[in-house]
Amino acid sequence: MADKEAKTHAFSLLNGNYKASGNWYNSILVSGGKCVLKEPSGQDLDAGIKLGDFGEADPEIVKATGQKSYNIELSYTFGNTFTELGVVSHDGMKITAKGMMGISCLEWVTEEEIVALEAEGDPIEAPPGPYKLQPERLGKFFWITGAPGLGKSTSAQLLSKTAGYVYYEADCFANCRNPYIPKDVPNPTMAQVNQKPLKGEGLAERMELCKNSTDMFMALIKGEDYDKDILKMFYSGMCDDILRERKRIGGDWAIAAVAYTRDLRDHIRSILGPELVFVILNMDMEEVKKRVKARHHGDDQANEMMEPINKLCEPIGEDEANAVSVTVTTAMSEEDVLNKILELVN
Repeated sequence: MADKEAKTHAFSLLNGNYKASGNWYNSILVSGGKCVLKEPSGQDLDAGIKLGDFGEADPEIVKATGQKSYNIELSYTFGNTFTELGVVSHDGMKITAKGMMGISCLEWVTEEEIVALEAEGDPIEAPPGPYKLQPERLGKFFWITGAPGLGKSTSAQLLSKTAGYVYYEADCFANCRNPYIPKDVPNPTMAQVNQKPLKGEGLAERMELCKNSTDMFMALIKGEDYDKDILKMFYSGMCDDILRERKRIGGDWAIAAVAYTRDLRDHIRSILGPELVFVILNMDMEEVKKRVKARHHGDDQANEMMEPINKLCEPIGEDEANAVSVTVTTAMSEEDVLNKILELVN
């Protein structure tokens, strides 16, 4: 209790570390009215903290906390400024918040507990997954791309669930997390936050690669000019990891990731080889925005972040080899999209 009391603010929040679950960061380190959001790739972000009355809380927050109004705001900048609103418990030990990733929970932990948390992880050289190791058989090789919200991860997960494909979630590469999302989670894109961080030899190099690409992605999100060489370097590192993992695991593969332009897709092909087939998903952009908002629990900030990426995405080129285009409509189920993909690639 003495340790806790020593860390108490004049208000109900505590200094020190809060373990986070259900969000893109693993923990936050609070110091007065500021904090640091900490995540596996080492791309920690400074954030501001405000306490007060921030209006009516989301019904899920009310149900979880018993509090009808938000009393804390976290704000941080990644290209644009983003906010998360939440409720701090009366003793300051718990924060229940809502942001782009939905409802998340932060619980105050001791220094010893945060050290143990940061030591946890899966081996970067062989992340575990629910797949049979058959390195002697290198099967079909798909890369499902398209604007955010079109169903890349869902289609790859369905291929894993129904046909035994290895589903590699490429967003996890940038976040230094295990890329093998479970087959049975209801929302594979959002489930990335539950994947364990990677540990071991090679992590420092991965973190450095991600660090070098952060400014580039921030410029992209702002709609500014971005460094295409850094973008290609980042994707080169991702492709090297995919090649190693495919050789280790074998079987049929489905990668879910945005591959923005024809030039970038050609670069990826030059590394992964001619057997790679790009599946490019397309949809009316207004419908895409509705999907993204629904996926992120009604948070409009997600669409603000994705808008520059949407504009950058290029459709299949007329002479683009080993690529198929699938137009997704609101009438199509997840299974319909998958069946259309298989119809075109088989």
